[in-house]
Amino acid sequence: MTLKRYPLAIAAAVLLILAAAGLTIYQFEQTLKTGRLVNIELAPVDPRSIMQGDYMALAFAIDRELKDDARQYKYAWINVSDKQQARLHSLSNTQPKAAPELVAVLLRKRDGIISIGPNAFFFAEGTAERYEQARYGQFRIDASGKGLLTGLLDKDLNLLGENER
Repeated sequence: MTLKRYPLAIAAAVLLILAAAGLTIYQFEQTLKTGRLVNIELAPVDPRSIMQGDYMALAFAIDRELKDDARQYKYAWINVSDKQQARLHSLSNTQPKAAPELVAVLLRKRDGIISIGPNAFFFAEGTAERYEQARYGQFRIDASGKGLLTGLLDKDLNLLGENER
């Protein structure tokens, strides 16, 4: 490659990176807009990190129901009640057929731990008291099973706060 083509190659690479980032953002926005609303019970742990600021470390009640062999599965199928509350139905490597009461959620594998959701919810400094009564994580789940945590809810399913975008 000649020296004159380097700027063109760099520009093409930058455009490719920006296009990929734009597509990912668009997909997340579509999930937030059209994803199935599901409330998943929390099993909270210690909320604080000196390096990262205020946050609530999260674990989910469904995670505690997962068996040791959960690593071999791709999806957790969850039953969704009329109040959008989730309960574990089963594990599978395929998504369920069209069943309105079942939703497939991709299992996350991070640091040897299998979970259906993220391990933390960050919030503005000084607002920790608002989240102390959190009992549910509110998710939007798309057709592929990708779930985005959108907020935390209290025991009566009242919104305590949302993820900042």
